[in-house]
Amino acid sequence: MNGRLLASMVLAALIGAGAGIGGYMLYESRLQSAGAEPRPAFQLPDLDDRLQSVNQWDGKVLVLNFWATWCPPCIREIPMLVEIQQELGEQGLQIVGIAVDKRDPARSFVHQLKVNYPVLYGVQSALEVSLLYGNDAGTLPHTAIVDRQGYIRHIIRGELEREQLLELVTSLL
Repeated sequence: MNGRLLASMVLAALIGAGAGIGGYMLYESRLQSAGAEPRPAFQLPDLDDRLQSVNQWDGKVLVLNFWATWCPPCIREIPMLVEIQQELGEQGLQIVGIAVDKRDPARSFVHQLKVNYPVLYGVQSALEVSLLYGNDAGTLPHTAIVDRQGYIRHIIRGELEREQLLELVTSLL
């Protein structure tokens, strides 16, 4: 084997290892266990334009999922959220979708995907609420998990994974 080929193989291996480590670190940084900060209060309209307060879900394990109709990973995770709400709703889980979007596009998607949990919406106002719930970068999807006592326990940046979400919420039920 000549020196140039060997050097290329070593370089490729180092790049691959670096990418793997970087990818793992990125995956790990997507989940943040919060320091038990109290859940900020907010009100947003539902898809019928009735103002809803987050306080109405006090005493439940609350999954606040910030999404938008123009966000492919957001749309991909909604069917899973529908399933989990169906499976764990009677045990005290409440998923609330918060569309960082206009009402009509959000309403259309919610109807099409047969969403079985409350959905609130707002463009700027919903984004501001997401910032209160740890979305410092303003990215979507973004999910915050609140315990029954009203403390933010976990923040997930990016697309949810079913097993990870189940593990996090069942530990709080």
